[in-house]
Amino acid sequence: MTRNSHQDAISEAQFDRLMKAARDMPSPYSEECEFILITAGRLGMRAGELCHLTPEWLNTERSLIEVPRHDPCTKGKHGEICGYCAKQAASAAEHDEDKTILDAMEQRWEPKTDHAVRAIPYDFDEALAERLEELVDDGGYRRSRVSVNRRVDRVVEAAGMDSAGIYPHALRATASTFHACRGLPPSALQSFMGWADLSVANKYVRLSGEQTARALRETHS
Repeated sequence: MTRNSHQDAISEAQFDRLMKAARDMPSPYSEECEFILITAGRLGMRAGELCHLTPEWLNTERSLIEVPRHDPCTKGKHGEICGYCAKQAASAAEHDEDKTILDAMEQRWEPKTDHAVRAIPYDFDEALAERLEELVDDGGYRRSRVSVNRRVDRVVEAAGMDSAGIYPHALRATASTFHACRGLPPSALQSFMGWADLSVANKYVRLSGEQTARALRETHS
């Protein structure tokens, strides 16, 4: 049976434990792990998004991360395209006979889908917003996509937790669950997470039980 990432969302207590472990780690691992935890575990960003995030994506006046439709990748050696984007470009060229691999490489980085082009509000938590801006101003995530999983494994180990079910996409599921449990409506959750299908947001909201709890409170008040 296929296991869905929503099943691997971690609790708030577990997330707080990871954050504490990240802050206690030596630099630069501390900043790198904290950046991943915030952007994936609270802002719901995909690993490919968070590792390409630059200061230009941040609209500090409106407290938004504005994920662009295209942003030239310079995450590889000597400022060239990274291995992750090169692999994505090769796959795109393979499935489009009118596109050469060089054409595809010039289009990298780009989001996973059109719906992933979105504005992500981050001012729902003042401390988180302040720390995010500090980390991005300091350079954000300086390493490539392939290192994200290793950093997650490292902070999980530092926290003394079982790494079996904690990975970047599980952190994204954690963000979905976190906001659904606080009553974010499905349409807003869909926009926040960049999903193409509203049914995914409906599933998280349904599993959170928040709508049922709210209806019961209103009924019995």
